[in-house]
Amino acid sequence: MHTLKRTQMYFPEDVLRELKRKANEEKTTVTHIVREAVSELLKKEKAKSWAEDSSKDRDLSVNHDKYLYGKTK
Repeated sequence: MHTLKRTQMYFPEDVLRELKRKANEEKTTVTHIVREAVSELLKKEKAKSWAEDSSKDRDLSVNHDKYLYGKTK
């Protein structure tokens, strides 16, 4: 398991109330819900970034040295 670091966050009252309700309903903690939501957001951003990067360069197999090392043939 990853090492966890403590942090502090502030939420509007209505958001915190909904988070607590959801945590109670799911028999979990607000911390768990927030951690999962942030992890999902980061995964989506990473996937989006990767898709955007890879869609620009359709010649990766031909010009891999250029993209890896900055060298041209």
